[in-house]
Amino acid sequence: MRRMNTYPHRSLPACLVTLTLALAACACGSNGSPSTASPADACPGCGGGGGEPGDRGPTLDLSVGDAARPPAGDVPDWIGVTHATQKIRPTTALPTARSVALEAARNEFEAYQIVVDGGADGRTITGVTPGLLTGPGGAAVPPTAQWVYRVGLYEVVTPSSEDGAPGAWPDPLVPDVDVFYGEKRNAFPLEVPAGERRAVWVETLVPLDIPGGSYTGTTTIETSEGSFALNVGLRVFDFDLPSTATLKSAYAMGWNAPCVAHHGSYDACGGDAGIEHFNTLYAQAALDHRISIESVIYQWPTDDDWRHFDAVYGPLLEGRAPFVRLPGARLTTLQVYTINTPDPELAARVRREHVETRGWDVTLFNYTCDEPPAGCQWNEIKGRGDPVRRGGVRTMVTTDLKQARDNGVLESIDILAPLMNWVYPGGPFGARESYEAWLNGDAKRELWWYQSCVSHGCGNGCVPSPGPAFTGQPSYMIDASAVQNRAMEWFSFASDVVGELYFSTTHRLQTAWEDQCDFSGNGDGTLFYPGTPDRIGGRNHIPIMSQRFKLIREGMEDFEYLHLLAEKGDRAYADQVARALFPRQDKVGEATAAKLYTARRQIAERIEAMSE
Repeated sequence: MRRMNTYPHRSLPACLVTLTLALAACACGSNGSPSTASPADACPGCGGGGGEPGDRGPTLDLSVGDAARPPAGDVPDWIGVTHATQKIRPTTALPTARSVALEAARNEFEAYQIVVDGGADGRTITGVTPGLLTGPGGAAVPPTAQWVYRVGLYEVVTPSSEDGAPGAWPDPLVPDVDVFYGEKRNAFPLEVPAGERRAVWVETLVPLDIPGGSYTGTTTIETSEGSFALNVGLRVFDFDLPSTATLKSAYAMGWNAPCVAHHGSYDACGGDAGIEHFNTLYAQAALDHRISIESVIYQWPTDDDWRHFDAVYGPLLEGRAPFVRLPGARLTTLQVYTINTPDPELAARVRREHVETRGWDVTLFNYTCDEPPAGCQWNEIKGRGDPVRRGGVRTMVTTDLKQARDNGVLESIDILAPLMNWVYPGGPFGARESYEAWLNGDAKRELWWYQSCVSHGCGNGCVPSPGPAFTGQPSYMIDASAVQNRAMEWFSFASDVVGELYFSTTHRLQTAWEDQCDFSGNGDGTLFYPGTPDRIGGRNHIPIMSQRFKLIREGMEDFEYLHLLAEKGDRAYADQVARALFPRQDKVGEATAAKLYTARRQIAERIEAMSE
């Protein structure tokens, strides 16, 4: 049967009118305090990164550093190499590095980009082949742990905000050989027009069973002007990252969006079975990037027969999904929707009991109301939430502590998810510290948060929302900087937030290759591309990851560094590094990639020192 969408209405990610207007009027002074033209309670981020208003946070030397880089070798000057935290547009200057220098922990993905200049007449990249990386005692990172992608371009017509610009931006990553079916796709040949640049993305998953230390090897790039070996250096930090993310995530997906984007309709996709196939395929792609799709479930059982459910969804909850490269990676969250059930309490209880019986370690939650009073009226929350809570499932509402308390619904909420832009010292909805007493009142309570169109503007379609309130913040937009795409998890750690929410990954999936602009943002709610054989080659349909999704994964891995150092006993130093790198969430664009990599290295070396 066709299951209609049972999620709360999400027509706008976050556009409460009065607050948006207040944000649009905001301007910050040079010292971080609000300007005289803007009241302090209208300026997110004015006042620093966690201290009192005006406090710029702890100081730390984040001078630009670089990992040990191998010699360039015989590489022509029209080939350059850069790290993952840069967006290579056709007009971007060619990077000056001619060899690769990486740093990563075990069980961490780390990527670099090979960039080719088209010169006066144009050039062609015909292939890229990573080689064996050898290290201490003959240990090695094999080519099978390395993957190659063509960096495709998305045409931005209207910039998301003053951070962006019109023109071609890198985003879709077409694999040379895909990780799902092992099929050769049409990543190559890649034409590089005269006077422009194009990039190839190469990523490595550092094996769990190798020692820390230095690894070296080569990657070969084949072009219309010959083949060239780029020297690759990899420093492996002597610790492991977990496969299942420590930071919970709850990213949504349209109930039939992948199915329709790939085949056009429910029937053409194969009905219920087709929807389940594509939903779980996309959830596996996300899980391989340390993100949980909380709405992956198409249908919960309506009787006592759980066999089909367990066969379809059990692998995602047990760490044995076939297409996930991270060994044992599991979902961290799962939405239990009860809106169309005759008895919400019973539905919540039956589903929770089955999950507990199977021993699945996942946070079950009910999306009780989205941004009240837009998604529901305040007086509806108790009636919606209390039956679910009696069934043993937590309620989650996208609101803040002050509004929930003022409207008398705080005791019916287990998970508060405020907009991240509005959690700061001196703001209208309080700093992170104001949540502490509520959190301590019940062990089931958690603080999540989310970013939305408030990071870039909340107009209709592609209508821009210019102004300082919509610039320089963590953002998942295509035409935001790579640092902005990667930054959010640093704030989650510094603010002791345990979960991140995102309203959709497939909002404009059907038109993603040509048009995914909405809520004034290019890519707002769309993090995938539909990989149909007619577009990318091969026989099977697959999800295509965006470069933004890769950068979110990088941020999730950054969080693991910070968390591991805190677990080792030095939370203070982890906080210091995070706040020095990103002292204010409205000035993220001022942090450079070089400083970010230096901060990671400082954390990693501190972890290693404390592990001796």
